Amino acid sequence: MNSSDFRAAARRSLSGYWGVALAICLVAGLLGGLDGGGVNFSSNMDIQTLQDMQYYMPGLYSFYTRFMSVMFVLSIVYLFIGGATELGVCTVFSRLNLGERPEFKDLFSRFSIFGKALGLRLFMNLFIMLWSLLLIIPGIVASYRYALAPYIMAEYPDIGIREAVNRSKELMQGHKGDLFAMNLSFIGWSFLCLFTLGIGYLWLNPYMQAANAAFYLNRTGRPCGLAFGEQPPPAADSQESQAYSNNPESI
Repeated sequence: MNSSDFRAAARRSLSGYWGVALAICLVAGLLGGLDGGGVNFSSNMDIQTLQDMQYYMPGLYSFYTRFMSVMFVLSIVYLFIGGATELGVCTVFSRLNLGERPEFKDLFSRFSIFGKALGLRLFMNLFIMLWSLLLIIPGIVASYRYALAPYIMAEYPDIGIREAVNRSKELMQGHKGDLFAMNLSFIGWSFLCLFTLGIGYLWLNPYMQAANAAFYLNRTGRPCGLAFGEQPPPAADSQESQAYSNNPESI
């Protein structure tokens, strides 16, 4: 399957489900569950600027420090709950691609493994950051190497963090460029969303999430893009499904 096939699969699975999918992605984004989203805590002001503000505009300085304190607290909260929310997103859109109709509450279905979800997110972010210290390209490659780990842990919550990462590395071997090309194929829609002041992302996010889930199912040798109630074709042995059934300790 190529990028257009995954997008077509996403549209088929979303047919008649756009409203729920939109609500799920909206809440997931607010909770930090979309691509490491959530509140981005950062300040571009240097120490001298803050000192000048404190001296000349104490009222503004007081408001600014309180605002940044709230943002910092929210960033920590979203870091902790974003991992479990992300696994819920993976669960919802994987099931959607299999012809099911998950409910809104399924977004929170992986809060039962909150600790492992947080550990997986921290593990992935740490190693992506370390690879990025070399150059930007190794960091991007690492992010695609680990891209399927959340889907794997969402589907198999009993496995460990390292196992989920190792399975992702195996599944993505030789296919990182395929996922990158598919993600890149949405860039035109992303530019159009900018002209809608970001409102278009309400529809683009479910579209992209469904396409990513279709990619995951395809890599594990299963059908994707099934309409509601549609029965999958008879299962067939494939290199992908055989690789996925393995349980490697390391790659």
